[in-house]
Amino acid sequence: MVFTSPTFIWFFVVFYSLYLLLQRNPSVRPQNILVLVASNIFYGAWDVRFLGLLWFSAIVDFIVAQQIEKSTDQRRKRILLTSSLTTQLTLLGTFKYLNFGIENAARLLEAMGFDAHLHTLAIILPVGISFYTFQTMGYTIDVYRGKVKACQDPIDFALYVSFFPQLVAGPIETPGHLLPQLVRKRVIDRAAVSIGVYWVLIGFFKKVAIADTLAPLVQHTFDNPDKISGVSSLLGIVAFSLQIYGDFAGYTYIARGVAKLMGIDLALNFRRPYLAVSPRDFWRRWHISLSNWLRDYLYISLGGSRKGPGRTYVNLMLTMFLGGLWHGASWNFVVWGIYHGTLLCVDHFLDQRGIRLRLLPAAFARVNHVIGVAGMYILTLLGWLLFRVTNMGQAGEILRSIFLDFRLGPETGMLAVPVLSLAALLFAFHIAQERKKDDLVVLSWRPFTRATIYASVFVTILTVGLRPYPFIYFQF
Repeated sequence: MVFTSPTFIWFFVVFYSLYLLLQRNPSVRPQNILVLVASNIFYGAWDVRFLGLLWFSAIVDFIVAQQIEKSTDQRRKRILLTSSLTTQLTLLGTFKYLNFGIENAARLLEAMGFDAHLHTLAIILPVGISFYTFQTMGYTIDVYRGKVKACQDPIDFALYVSFFPQLVAGPIETPGHLLPQLVRKRVIDRAAVSIGVYWVLIGFFKKVAIADTLAPLVQHTFDNPDKISGVSSLLGIVAFSLQIYGDFAGYTYIARGVAKLMGIDLALNFRRPYLAVSPRDFWRRWHISLSNWLRDYLYISLGGSRKGPGRTYVNLMLTMFLGGLWHGASWNFVVWGIYHGTLLCVDHFLDQRGIRLRLLPAAFARVNHVIGVAGMYILTLLGWLLFRVTNMGQAGEILRSIFLDFRLGPETGMLAVPVLSLAALLFAFHIAQERKKDDLVVLSWRPFTRATIYASVFVTILTVGLRPYPFIYFQF
């Protein structure tokens, strides 16, 4: 069930009406049961078979976490934690990476001269498996570390794992943030509704007006790398940077808005990423919940920066390598992760030596800042090229076109108008937010201005129309 589909809109209208009726009940439990049922309907709408995997994942960590908390033997706690992590990673590995491993094993054997006849399996990738397995693993690790208490109520924990606004594409929630909100009575006041409606509208606009509008242009660019000009190829990569942001951030904003209407705050997942001035700054702004998860549960567990510079670089590279692989069973995601790991290592190296890259003297701080943003955006574009291609040959063809073919192709105008106008709109909006350091800056504007913006966004969504483009991150 996709957020931008009429099916979801009717589903949410019915659900929210019942939710508000139950708001009068002094106990939060009836609401939680309703949300749990709705979450199972929402997830089961893709394929009811996926529910069994979701339930199994939740049951394992619910039981294991309680046993970890009860145990006084550190060795037994480690065994329990290991069993939980092994179970979750086995599920993730089987459904997401098994065929990838079989295919690459066959290629390796053939390269060594063996006659390999390995067959892949007919495995369907469950929607959102990477998100909810990471969320349950984070919960078990936090219980093991003593950061949170094990949940004693199966309804509350099942809701933590399957909460439908963020179930299939995040943000990846920590138990310390989401669980307490699920067990206490929620407040739904005028401010919460105002924020929720604003986030839903912004999310729909980013998904429908930006991502879905650019999707066919991006597809044309990457389907014909040898037929379009270098200028068109560059515009196509810029279009993809806007598409993937509008698509993923759009989902997150809708998820946060829907949850806010229910009186629940979800974690911030995006903070104007294309205004970043460095690789570290980018990962503090893009897919923040995954960045934090990788930092807290992987990078720090590997030793972080506590074991010397050499080990720090290894930890950064390994973290980003696995972060790339998390996105999918494909070598282009691995290369993308290694690319960003390299950028982080260079950034760390320069920072440790107090080196600041400036084209102008320090007195020109604002100009240097703009140059830094532009430079980081160019580096990000190269990363998105690696992310989007299906093979490295395609990436090489597009790069060759950009640097050697300077003609304007017949498709250049078709790309330039929507790409540049949407880029200007998005950057202008983000700059306004950045200046105030406030994602909700629009809500502080005059009522007439705010109403005009809302009406314009609503009309734009209706004009463009809801299209059958799934969210990109559903495949992860």
